[in-house]
Amino acid sequence: MTDKVKNIICAVSFLVFGIFVFYQASFIKPIMARDLGSGFMPQVVAVAIIALAILALVLAVQSKAPESTKEDSDMKGGLLTVLCIAAYVILYDNLGFLLSTFLYLFFQILILSNEKNRKIPMFAVIAVATSVIVYATFVYAIGMPLPEGVLSF
Repeated sequence: MTDKVKNIICAVSFLVFGIFVFYQASFIKPIMARDLGSGFMPQVVAVAIIALAILALVLAVQSKAPESTKEDSDMKGGLLTVLCIAAYVILYDNLGFLLSTFLYLFFQILILSNEKNRKIPMFAVIAVATSVIVYATFVYAIGMPLPEGVLSF
């Protein structure tokens, strides 16, 4: 299957998904009269999905790019990303937000980097900083507790 066909299938799939979301959101009734209601934002998102899907479909149909060859590393990276997400979901409650998010981010950045730009200490700092900032935002600024896991403090 060529890239052009894959892009057309993907665009049509998102178009159908956007129409489905818009249709389902139309059944969400507002609680108060003269209120936009809870169904407004899903409809906005659905319209955006539909518009982008139409744009992607037009671009895919008009595409005259030569056939590109995908490397096995693309497939390997995608599979490792799915495994990282699965591990994150499994470990989230036991290890807590901070540790599981750090591990996920660190390994995800490692997967997405290549040998030329692989700077492990910098990846660790980014993963720690991001985990701590997000944790502090939720716990202290918003007041929404996150699982502490083994690092209860």
